Amino acid sequence: MTIYSDLADTLSHRRTHARHDRAQAAVRGINAAQVYEHVKLLVGDEIDKANAELRKRRLATIERVFLPSFQGKLCLTYGSDLLCTVELQKDKGQIAAVISGPPNATEISRKEFVIDGAMSPEQITVAIVSGLLMGEFT
Repeated sequence: MTIYSDLADTLSHRRTHARHDRAQAAVRGINAAQVYEHVKLLVGDEIDKANAELRKRRLATIERVFLPSFQGKLCLTYGSDLLCTVELQKDKGQIAAVISGPPNATEISRKEFVIDGAMSPEQITVAIVSGLLMGEFT
């Protein structure tokens, strides 16, 4: 039997922590939109590094794709199976990355990177690209 009071307490704590994280980021002067734009720029460099190694082994490469239905999101594909969409969730102060794949674009893995200064944009970028190659986020 589900105890909804416990679930409500858990949800309340999560919201409190999320508000606290956003407040801390604001105090530190961290702008979520700027961090997201920086991550988008760094992804190109990280893809180039990964693709160099993948080509040496004659494996499929990572490509950045521009999909009209995903405007404002960063979309990456690995081979013809995996799609990773990366978007800024400004209201939550986080970057969400979702890996989808067959069949029917099913969500395989998801990770939210809280923009609070704990992870640098470089670390977020590496986690996104390596997660796509592995087919899941750790």
